[in-house]
Amino acid sequence: MLLLRREFSDGEGCPELVVIHYSMVEPKTGSVISRASCVMPPGRDAGVRETFLFLPDPSPDRPLLIRYRYSTVSGGGEWYSPRFELALAEGAAEEGMTRLEELPPGNLGPAPGRGMFRMLLPLRHPAPGAVVRFGFGAMRKKPSDALCRLSIPAGDGGVPVVEAPEALSVLKARPMPYFLYHVDPVDGQLRQDKIASARITFSDASGDVVAARLLWGDAAWGASNLTVMEIKNYGEGPLGSGNHFFAADPAQFAAERQAAISDRPVPRVFEGYLAGPSGTEAEYCFHLLRRSPDGTIRAEWRNREGGGNWRITL
Repeated sequence: MLLLRREFSDGEGCPELVVIHYSMVEPKTGSVISRASCVMPPGRDAGVRETFLFLPDPSPDRPLLIRYRYSTVSGGGEWYSPRFELALAEGAAEEGMTRLEELPPGNLGPAPGRGMFRMLLPLRHPAPGAVVRFGFGAMRKKPSDALCRLSIPAGDGGVPVVEAPEALSVLKARPMPYFLYHVDPVDGQLRQDKIASARITFSDASGDVVAARLLWGDAAWGASNLTVMEIKNYGEGPLGSGNHFFAADPAQFAAERQAAISDRPVPRVFEGYLAGPSGTEAEYCFHLLRRSPDGTIRAEWRNREGGGNWRITL
């Protein structure tokens, strides 16, 4: 697996939110393997943000292409950068790229239609500079360190940010719990953590919300995530909310989606999921795009009444 560093310069001012949206493409067929949106936290240098993308390693008969662009939220507006492309070939070296050791056949992927999220690996003994192996298994699967197929450096803080599936399986469209395993870098013991999810909803009583996103992470915000929420029972389709970030023209997409959902009764309930180790606390707030009477769209944040974010124990 590849770990690719991307950075973003804030420029004048400081955006409230910066996200990188990327798609993995097979150039031979043009088919999209996966796509994701990752929050970019501030980096070590002032005014520069960075994130690391977890990407599949290309092979001689399967070169890959990553297409990506950035979006920012600031002062009630949302801005999108041009698109960028980067070809990935076996053995190619790219600035900011690291190859992580991954035992075949690799870690388990998410259930169909589900993506990945970022979390701090729940180490019992943080180990700066160590390499940690981790992986995933269904609840019925026998625990084994053979499931820990991917190795990642713990970094200076001793606890790495890893990418985990939102779900390995679903029941009635709800993500089912599963186990995350890791080999403790200090005592060599196999540890397991149950990964649980929680359904979060937002009720739009006015009917002017074009898009609802859930910004969430652990209580210390060591790893942040952006979940695109969808209207309950809206279903998939070209104007599904998940396509907004990847549309050729996001403003046109927003207008077409608003028209498509305008006949749905209010209140419209948007829903999405957050996840993490069972027993831990997650913190979240909402980022909304609202259409004004004059047709313009404005971005706004929705926090808990009285200030601060909502919290939930998984």
